[in-house]
Amino acid sequence: MHLREELKIGKPIEPGHEVALALLLTREYVSRVLDEQVFKKAGITDQQFNVLRILKGGPTKGYLIGEIKCRMIFRNADVPRLVNRLTDQGLVKRYENPRDRRGSRIRLTADGDAFQNQVRPIHGTVCEAIDGCLSDAERNHLLVLLERLRDHYRLMLSAGAE
Repeated sequence: MHLREELKIGKPIEPGHEVALALLLTREYVSRVLDEQVFKKAGITDQQFNVLRILKGGPTKGYLIGEIKCRMIFRNADVPRLVNRLTDQGLVKRYENPRDRRGSRIRLTADGDAFQNQVRPIHGTVCEAIDGCLSDAERNHLLVLLERLRDHYRLMLSAGAE
């Protein structure tokens, strides 16, 4: 379905808006599919799952909060709050640095590792289905285009920070 039809836009879309709207709407669909087929069933949020994946792939000593934050998909995530919730669920443990709370290391617990091992295959299957309508060539081309857009947005953000 065309973007204008789906969003019920009667007028022509201004240059530049169509790509932004298409990306945002596609992100909404991907998020909803993952939420309904993976995260709600597992009893966690997408951002909590992101923290667990980061920790699973990280060093055995764990990560500092700031190290987790820079690896997050949603860069504005409240990582300390996410870690607190995962701690309450017994999935991660905080190893405090008595001199600096920001220096505490976060690690997966045995329960967190087991949980991650249980949810990861389901997540992987759903992710494989998400781009199942694309050929390998289309998928690779889309990834190249999305990388180009991300590089462009990073430049826009860094220019705005000056």
